Amino acid sequence: MAKAAEQSSRPVLTPLGPDSYTWHDFGSWRFNLMLPQAFVLQVSHPIIDAGVGEHSVYKTDPWGRARRSTQLLWPIVYARPQKAIDMGVKLYDLHRSIKGVDKQGNTYFALNPEAYSWVHITGYDATIRMHELMGRSPTAEQRAAMFKEWRQLGMLMGIRDQDLPANESEYWEYFHGMIKDKLEMTDVAKDLLAPSHYLEIPKPPVDWLPEFAWKMIRAVMGRFMRFILKATLPDQYREKFAIPWTRNDQRLFKAWCRFYRVMHALTPKTLRLIPLARKAFKDARQHPEAYNLNKTLKGAHYELG
Repeated sequence: MAKAAEQSSRPVLTPLGPDSYTWHDFGSWRFNLMLPQAFVLQVSHPIIDAGVGEHSVYKTDPWGRARRSTQLLWPIVYARPQKAIDMGVKLYDLHRSIKGVDKQGNTYFALNPEAYSWVHITGYDATIRMHELMGRSPTAEQRAAMFKEWRQLGMLMGIRDQDLPANESEYWEYFHGMIKDKLEMTDVAKDLLAPSHYLEIPKPPVDWLPEFAWKMIRAVMGRFMRFILKATLPDQYREKFAIPWTRNDQRLFKAWCRFYRVMHALTPKTLRLIPLARKAFKDARQHPEAYNLNKTLKGAHYELG
Protein backbone atom coordinates (compact mmCIF):
# COMPACT_ATOMS: atom_id res chain seq x y z
CA MET A 1 0.00 0.00 0.00
CA ALA A 2 2.80 2.40 0.92
CA LYS A 3 4.60 1.67 -2.35
CA ALA A 4 1.42 2.21 -4.35
CA ALA A 5 0.78 5.51 -2.56
CA GLU A 6 4.36 6.63 -3.26
CA GLN A 7 4.02 5.82 -6.96
CA SER A 8 0.68 7.60 -7.22
CA SER A 9 2.16 10.71 -5.60
CA ARG A 10 4.93 10.99 -8.18
CA PRO A 11 4.30 13.70 -10.77
CA VAL A 12 3.25 12.66 -14.24
CA LEU A 13 6.16 13.41 -16.54
CA THR A 14 5.28 14.85 -19.93
CA PRO A 15 8.14 14.81 -22.44
CA LEU A 16 8.35 17.72 -24.82
CA GLY A 17 7.67 17.09 -28.49
CA PRO A 18 8.57 18.57 -31.88
CA ASP A 19 5.62 20.98 -31.71
CA SER A 20 6.97 22.64 -28.56
CA TYR A 21 8.72 25.99 -28.37
CA THR A 22 11.52 24.25 -26.49
CA TRP A 23 12.39 22.05 -29.48
CA HIS A 24 12.86 25.15 -31.61
CA ASP A 25 14.82 27.08 -28.99
CA PHE A 26 16.94 24.68 -26.96
CA GLY A 27 19.02 23.39 -29.86
CA SER A 28 19.36 26.67 -31.73
CA TRP A 29 22.74 28.23 -32.38
CA ARG A 30 21.57 31.50 -30.84
CA PHE A 31 20.68 29.72 -27.59
CA ASN A 32 24.28 28.51 -27.50
CA LEU A 33 25.32 32.17 -27.45
CA MET A 34 23.36 32.56 -24.19
CA LEU A 35 24.87 29.51 -22.49
CA PRO A 36 28.17 31.07 -21.32
CA GLN A 37 26.37 33.72 -19.27
CA ALA A 38 24.01 31.08 -17.86
CA PHE A 39 27.04 29.02 -16.81
CA VAL A 40 28.49 32.07 -15.03
CA LEU A 41 25.21 32.56 -13.15
CA GLN A 42 25.19 28.89 -12.22
CA VAL A 43 28.74 28.72 -10.86
CA SER A 44 28.14 31.92 -8.89
CA HIS A 45 26.11 29.70 -6.56
CA PRO A 46 28.58 28.47 -3.90
CA ILE A 47 27.49 24.83 -4.07
CA ILE A 48 27.72 24.68 -7.85
CA ASP A 49 31.07 26.46 -7.75
CA ALA A 50 32.41 23.82 -5.35
CA GLY A 51 31.16 20.94 -7.50
CA VAL A 52 32.39 22.38 -10.78
CA GLY A 53 35.70 23.45 -9.32
CA GLU A 54 36.44 19.95 -8.02
CA HIS A 55 34.75 17.67 -10.54
CA SER A 56 34.65 19.52 -13.87
CA VAL A 57 37.31 19.75 -16.59
CA TYR A 58 35.94 22.99 -18.07
CA LYS A 59 39.50 24.41 -18.27
CA THR A 60 41.58 21.42 -19.35
CA ASP A 61 39.05 19.78 -21.68
CA PRO A 62 36.33 22.33 -22.58
CA TRP A 63 35.47 20.61 -25.87
CA GLY A 64 35.01 17.25 -24.21
CA ARG A 65 32.94 18.79 -21.46
CA ALA A 66 30.69 20.53 -23.99
CA ARG A 67 30.27 17.33 -25.97
CA ARG A 68 29.38 15.27 -22.90
CA SER A 69 26.94 17.91 -21.66
CA THR A 70 25.21 17.97 -25.05
CA GLN A 71 25.01 14.18 -25.16
CA LEU A 72 23.55 14.05 -21.65
CA LEU A 73 21.23 17.05 -21.37
CA TRP A 74 19.98 17.72 -24.89
CA PRO A 75 18.38 14.25 -25.36
CA ILE A 76 16.00 15.08 -22.49
CA VAL A 77 14.48 17.41 -25.09
CA TYR A 78 15.47 15.88 -28.42
CA ALA A 79 14.46 12.26 -28.00
CA ARG A 80 11.47 9.99 -28.28
CA PRO A 81 9.28 10.23 -25.17
CA GLN A 82 10.52 7.21 -23.23
CA LYS A 83 14.17 7.97 -23.91
CA ALA A 84 13.63 11.57 -22.80
CA ILE A 85 12.32 10.31 -19.46
CA ASP A 86 15.17 7.80 -19.12
CA MET A 87 17.79 10.46 -19.88
CA GLY A 88 16.32 12.71 -17.21
CA VAL A 89 16.77 9.94 -14.67
CA LYS A 90 20.32 9.35 -15.90
CA LEU A 91 21.19 13.03 -15.52
CA TYR A 92 19.80 13.06 -12.00
CA ASP A 93 21.61 9.89 -11.01
CA LEU A 94 24.95 11.15 -12.32
CA HIS A 95 24.72 14.08 -9.92
CA ARG A 96 24.57 11.70 -6.92
CA SER A 97 28.35 11.31 -6.96
CA ILE A 98 29.06 15.06 -7.03
CA LYS A 99 29.62 15.78 -3.38
CA GLY A 100 32.47 16.76 -1.10
CA VAL A 101 33.85 19.51 1.11
CA ASP A 102 34.52 23.01 -0.22
CA LYS A 103 37.49 25.26 0.58
CA GLN A 104 35.67 26.70 3.58
CA GLY A 105 35.11 23.25 5.04
CA ASN A 106 31.41 23.12 4.18
CA THR A 107 29.94 19.94 2.76
CA TYR A 108 28.21 20.21 -0.61
CA PHE A 109 25.97 17.95 -2.67
CA ALA A 110 24.98 18.59 -6.29
CA LEU A 111 21.43 17.40 -5.59
CA ASN A 112 20.89 20.08 -3.00
CA PRO A 113 17.40 21.25 -4.13
CA GLU A 114 18.30 24.94 -4.36
CA ALA A 115 21.52 24.33 -6.29
CA TYR A 116 20.13 21.63 -8.60
CA SER A 117 17.09 23.72 -9.50
CA TRP A 118 19.16 26.91 -9.96
CA VAL A 119 20.94 25.40 -12.97
CA HIS A 120 17.58 24.91 -14.67
CA ILE A 121 16.20 28.23 -13.44
CA THR A 122 18.88 30.14 -15.36
CA GLY A 123 17.59 28.55 -18.57
CA TYR A 124 14.23 30.34 -18.71
CA ASP A 125 15.85 33.74 -18.32
CA ALA A 126 18.34 32.81 -21.06
CA THR A 127 15.52 31.76 -23.39
CA ILE A 128 13.40 34.87 -22.90
CA ARG A 129 16.33 37.27 -23.27
CA MET A 130 17.58 35.33 -26.31
CA HIS A 131 14.31 36.18 -28.05
CA GLU A 132 14.32 39.77 -26.83
CA LEU A 133 17.92 40.38 -27.92
CA MET A 134 18.23 38.27 -31.06
CA GLY A 135 14.69 37.84 -32.29
CA ARG A 136 11.22 39.01 -31.35
CA SER A 137 9.89 39.36 -27.84
CA PRO A 138 7.40 36.54 -27.15
CA THR A 139 3.75 37.46 -26.69
CA ALA A 140 2.06 36.89 -23.34
CA GLU A 141 0.46 33.74 -24.73
CA GLN A 142 3.78 32.44 -26.01
CA ARG A 143 5.52 33.18 -22.72
CA ALA A 144 2.85 31.26 -20.83
CA ALA A 145 3.38 28.23 -23.07
CA MET A 146 7.17 28.52 -22.83
CA PHE A 147 7.03 28.75 -19.05
CA LYS A 148 4.84 25.67 -18.85
CA GLU A 149 7.32 23.78 -21.05
CA TRP A 150 10.20 25.02 -18.91
CA ARG A 151 8.52 23.52 -15.85
CA GLN A 152 7.91 20.27 -17.72
CA LEU A 153 11.60 20.06 -18.56
CA GLY A 154 12.54 20.71 -14.95
CA MET A 155 10.32 17.85 -13.79
CA LEU A 156 11.93 15.57 -16.36
CA MET A 157 15.31 16.46 -14.83
CA GLY A 158 14.06 15.37 -11.42
CA ILE A 159 13.42 18.79 -9.93
CA ARG A 160 10.58 18.69 -7.45
CA ASP A 161 7.45 20.72 -8.12
CA GLN A 162 7.96 22.75 -4.95
CA ASP A 163 11.46 23.73 -6.09
CA LEU A 164 10.17 25.32 -9.31
CA PRO A 165 8.41 28.71 -9.37
CA ALA A 166 4.70 28.17 -9.98
CA ASN A 167 4.26 31.11 -12.35
CA GLU A 168 6.33 33.66 -14.21
CA SER A 169 5.83 36.42 -11.63
CA GLU A 170 7.13 34.11 -8.91
CA TYR A 171 9.97 33.08 -11.22
CA TRP A 172 11.31 36.62 -11.73
CA GLU A 173 11.02 37.44 -8.05
CA TYR A 174 13.06 34.34 -7.24
CA PHE A 175 15.58 34.83 -10.08
CA HIS A 176 16.39 38.43 -9.13
CA GLY A 177 16.36 37.55 -5.44
CA MET A 178 18.99 34.87 -6.02
CA ILE A 179 21.27 37.32 -7.83
CA LYS A 180 20.81 39.90 -5.09
CA ASP A 181 21.09 37.73 -2.00
CA LYS A 182 22.72 34.41 -2.88
CA LEU A 183 25.15 34.61 -5.78
CA GLU A 184 28.81 35.32 -5.13
CA MET A 185 31.86 36.09 -7.23
CA THR A 186 33.17 32.56 -6.80
CA ASP A 187 36.48 31.15 -7.99
CA VAL A 188 34.99 29.53 -11.10
CA ALA A 189 32.98 32.66 -11.96
CA LYS A 190 36.15 34.76 -11.68
CA ASP A 191 37.93 32.33 -13.97
CA LEU A 192 35.18 32.42 -16.60
CA LEU A 193 35.05 36.22 -16.54
CA ALA A 194 38.83 36.69 -16.70
CA PRO A 195 40.06 38.47 -19.86
CA SER A 196 42.40 35.57 -20.59
CA HIS A 197 39.79 32.79 -20.34
CA TYR A 198 38.70 32.64 -23.97
CA LEU A 199 42.26 33.34 -25.15
CA GLU A 200 43.55 30.16 -23.50
CA ILE A 201 41.05 27.62 -24.83
CA PRO A 202 42.95 24.61 -26.23
CA LYS A 203 42.59 23.62 -29.86
CA PRO A 204 39.57 21.42 -30.71
CA PRO A 205 40.45 17.72 -30.96
CA VAL A 206 40.53 17.63 -34.78
CA ASP A 207 43.47 16.79 -37.04
CA TRP A 208 42.59 19.11 -39.91
CA LEU A 209 43.06 22.35 -37.92
CA PRO A 210 46.73 23.41 -37.54
CA GLU A 211 47.77 24.90 -34.21
CA PHE A 212 48.83 28.21 -35.78
CA ALA A 213 45.44 28.55 -37.50
CA TRP A 214 43.64 27.88 -34.23
CA LYS A 215 45.68 30.58 -32.47
CA MET A 216 44.62 33.13 -35.09
CA ILE A 217 40.97 32.07 -34.86
CA ARG A 218 41.11 32.13 -31.06
CA ALA A 219 42.61 35.62 -31.00
CA VAL A 220 39.53 36.96 -32.79
CA MET A 221 36.79 34.64 -31.56
CA GLY A 222 38.06 34.69 -27.99
CA ARG A 223 37.59 38.45 -27.72
CA PHE A 224 34.23 38.23 -29.45
CA MET A 225 32.96 35.48 -27.11
CA ARG A 226 34.06 37.39 -24.02
CA PHE A 227 32.25 40.46 -25.34
CA ILE A 228 29.08 38.41 -25.92
CA LEU A 229 29.40 36.89 -22.45
CA LYS A 230 29.54 40.30 -20.79
CA ALA A 231 26.80 41.65 -23.06
CA THR A 232 24.34 38.87 -22.27
CA LEU A 233 24.81 38.82 -18.51
CA PRO A 234 21.79 40.25 -16.67
CA ASP A 235 22.24 43.96 -15.90
CA GLN A 236 21.68 43.22 -12.22
CA TYR A 237 24.58 40.75 -12.16
CA ARG A 238 26.96 43.14 -13.94
CA GLU A 239 26.06 45.93 -11.55
CA LYS A 240 26.36 43.81 -8.39
CA PHE A 241 29.86 42.61 -9.26
CA ALA A 242 31.02 45.84 -10.95
CA ILE A 243 31.69 44.20 -14.31
CA PRO A 244 32.73 46.99 -16.69
CA TRP A 245 30.15 47.77 -19.36
CA THR A 246 30.11 51.15 -21.10
CA ARG A 247 27.49 52.94 -23.18
CA ASN A 248 29.68 52.35 -26.20
CA ASP A 249 29.72 48.63 -25.40
CA GLN A 250 25.93 48.67 -25.27
CA ARG A 251 25.62 50.53 -28.58
CA LEU A 252 28.00 48.08 -30.24
CA PHE A 253 26.08 45.11 -28.87
CA LYS A 254 22.74 46.52 -30.06
CA ALA A 255 24.21 46.98 -33.54
CA TRP A 256 25.45 43.40 -33.52
CA CYS A 257 22.00 42.17 -32.42
CA ARG A 258 20.36 44.01 -35.34
CA PHE A 259 22.83 42.36 -37.72
CA TYR A 260 22.25 38.96 -36.14
CA ARG A 261 18.45 39.25 -36.43
CA VAL A 262 18.79 39.87 -40.17
CA MET A 263 21.17 36.94 -40.63
CA HIS A 264 18.92 34.69 -38.54
CA ALA A 265 15.89 35.55 -40.69
CA LEU A 266 17.83 34.74 -43.87
CA THR A 267 19.08 31.38 -42.55
CA PRO A 268 17.00 28.28 -43.44
CA LYS A 269 15.19 27.00 -40.37
CA THR A 270 17.02 23.67 -40.27
CA LEU A 271 20.41 25.39 -40.30
CA ARG A 272 19.46 27.44 -37.26
CA LEU A 273 19.78 24.26 -35.19
CA ILE A 274 22.70 22.20 -33.97
CA PRO A 275 23.07 18.77 -35.66
CA LEU A 276 21.54 16.82 -32.76
CA ALA A 277 18.37 18.92 -32.93
CA ARG A 278 18.17 18.63 -36.73
CA LYS A 279 18.44 14.85 -36.42
CA ALA A 280 15.61 14.78 -33.87
CA PHE A 281 13.30 16.86 -36.10
CA LYS A 282 14.04 14.53 -39.00
CA ASP A 283 13.18 11.51 -36.86
CA ALA A 284 9.93 13.16 -35.76
CA ARG A 285 8.95 13.81 -39.39
CA GLN A 286 9.75 10.24 -40.44
CA HIS A 287 8.23 8.54 -37.39
CA PRO A 288 5.47 10.79 -36.00
CA GLU A 289 3.85 7.82 -34.27
CA ALA A 290 6.92 7.47 -32.03
CA TYR A 291 6.16 10.86 -30.47
CA ASN A 292 2.58 10.02 -29.52
CA LEU A 293 2.41 11.15 -25.90
CA ASN A 294 -0.82 9.23 -25.35
CA LYS A 295 1.13 5.99 -25.29
CA THR A 296 1.79 4.40 -21.91
CA LEU A 297 5.19 5.43 -20.59
CA LYS A 298 7.13 3.87 -17.77
CA GLY A 299 7.58 6.06 -14.72
CA ALA A 300 10.77 7.70 -13.59
CA HIS A 301 12.39 7.02 -10.24
CA TYR A 302 14.13 9.97 -8.61
CA GLU A 303 15.28 9.28 -5.09
CA LEU A 304 17.12 11.91 -3.09
CA GLY A 305 20.26 10.44 -1.57
